[in-house]
Amino acid sequence: MSPKVTQAYKEEKKAVILEGALHCFTEKGFQATTMDDIVRHLGISKGAIYSYFASKEEMYIQMADDKMNAMLENSTETFKSMPSAADQIRYMYNRFRSQSLTELRKWMAFHLEFMLYAARQPQLTQRWNEYADKALVFIKDIMDGGKLTGEFRSDLDSAAASRLFWSIRDGLALQYMLSGEEADYKRTIDDMESMVFRYIMG
Repeated sequence: MSPKVTQAYKEEKKAVILEGALHCFTEKGFQATTMDDIVRHLGISKGAIYSYFASKEEMYIQMADDKMNAMLENSTETFKSMPSAADQIRYMYNRFRSQSLTELRKWMAFHLEFMLYAARQPQLTQRWNEYADKALVFIKDIMDGGKLTGEFRSDLDSAAASRLFWSIRDGLALQYMLSGEEADYKRTIDDMESMVFRYIMG
């Protein structure tokens, strides 16, 4: 009889595979990386990888989802003791400040390459939109909460404000993608935060 494989073991194995795939993606680029590259890096059989992931695209989506879900879960837990919507938005900007430019550039390069690749494949575009919608809904809910408590202006379009929030964040990340100093980046986040608060508070 084959030994029983527990769910915990499966999750641990998937995490190891994803870590290896991320190493290859950041080293060679998403499109240039092949499944054989990931197999060689991890030193396991191709069949072992395919038993968990059908493609490198599926690996990327899982990585992006894991990162997004971790952010949402951690933030939601923190918000239990942070009822103010304004404080919740400030918390998000503090998260941005805590991420180094080196880390930001690594993830931006990773995401951008996949977005260009996915733009030509409708099924991947749909998966990307599902991923991005999680972030939009998360901030929209904060904006709605701020309107209910009177912290934010009553005529605020929460959906538009959420899209603006992330668009400014992504635009800033692009500006610092290839050049710029850490101190300047952090000061620009401060300016971005002030600008968004002027908009949502009126």
